[in-house]
Amino acid sequence: MHYPWWYIPGITAPMLIAFIALVHVFVAHYAVGGGILIAIENQFAIKTKDKAYRDYWFKHARFFVLLTVAFGAITGVGIWWTIGLTSPLATEALIRTFVFGWAIEWVFFIVEIIAAFIMYYFWTKLPEKTHIIIAWIYGICAWISLVLITGITAFMLDSRGLFGNWAETGNFWHAFFNVQFLPQMIARTGGAILLAAMYVFLHAAWVYRNDHSNPLFEKVVRRMARPLLFGIITIIIGVVWSFAVLSPTALIILERSVFLNVLVALFFGISMFVTLLIIFGPVMNPKSINLGFAVSLFVLSLTALATIEFAREAVRKPWIVDQVILGNQIYADEVAERQEKGFLQPFTPKDIIPIPTEKMEQGGMVFMYHCNNCHAVDRGMSAAGPLLYGKSKERITESIRHLNSPTLSMPPWSGTEEELDALTEFLTSIRAEAQ
Repeated sequence: MHYPWWYIPGITAPMLIAFIALVHVFVAHYAVGGGILIAIENQFAIKTKDKAYRDYWFKHARFFVLLTVAFGAITGVGIWWTIGLTSPLATEALIRTFVFGWAIEWVFFIVEIIAAFIMYYFWTKLPEKTHIIIAWIYGICAWISLVLITGITAFMLDSRGLFGNWAETGNFWHAFFNVQFLPQMIARTGGAILLAAMYVFLHAAWVYRNDHSNPLFEKVVRRMARPLLFGIITIIIGVVWSFAVLSPTALIILERSVFLNVLVALFFGISMFVTLLIIFGPVMNPKSINLGFAVSLFVLSLTALATIEFAREAVRKPWIVDQVILGNQIYADEVAERQEKGFLQPFTPKDIIPIPTEKMEQGGMVFMYHCNNCHAVDRGMSAAGPLLYGKSKERITESIRHLNSPTLSMPPWSGTEEELDALTEFLTSIRAEAQ
């Protein structure tokens, strides 16, 4: 191993990252799509001289800035803090590979934040044309941030380049323009527009909860119908394209997993249902919309996005970064060396975390660094204890020796025979037994 990392009992590190990242995605997508919608609707209100409609968007902008800037910033920092502690090698590799991309993203992010505050706090003070320009600066910068981050996260799923082999060149652009970049950019852009329109629905339904017959509420509903349809259709197109170009390994993992197939089917089922609700609700009968309908549509949309995000991450196993870093936090080309010299041994300085000499303790340490990135011990996510029920010590040894042979979703065994023996002892001690 290269670094020690944060042990999280029960839920494991990846699930903690997934939870924080998912919450952030729900808000960050709103930050992108909401900025675009505010620019479009503010421009429309000024062009049609509809002061009441523009006043509504001023109310919505307050909700928008509080949620995206305050809460979004906290969860964004939370992701970096969490991945730095739970997946330090992958964090280091992504920073090194995409340092130019991160620098560009931070420039656009700073401009985006400044534009958001100017847009809201000077809403009634700036000339209308200037205010429209500021709103569009925010919307465009937010979308460019999404594009940049999508290239980086898509690289983690599939490092194959569209214009060159990053593994051979190490070129930033070859990494950024990977085969998953375009479909995921389309899907995430659609998700941003969809979620933004959903947030607007939810906010408007709450603001006018006692007056759903208000013409202004009906106008908001009518105006959001098209972004909703655009968003859901674009997401479906992007997801289908993304799965069509999955790497062979990821495709096999998807096809072998009943659970992942259920998630994908659930995504498409919910997406079709949401599409019908949009058509028969906001598009055809905007007066029928109420707070309950808005909440239901919002929850269904979040559920669809959550299922497909989970499935996308799951097919990435055994990689943390595709073809670069394995789930046991070592580089893929280090496996043979670790099998010869030891999985724990290369870690320095040894006085921080000394390697135990007692076999059971050493096996526990090997488990924490080789296995705990995906498996809890005896209770929790994919707990090893219950998974080993009924397996003999000899079978456990052979399973470890050929970890990646039957499933493809686990990294190859990356330690010595001595470490394998120690891990076997530890796993045998936690193996579930019938009571």
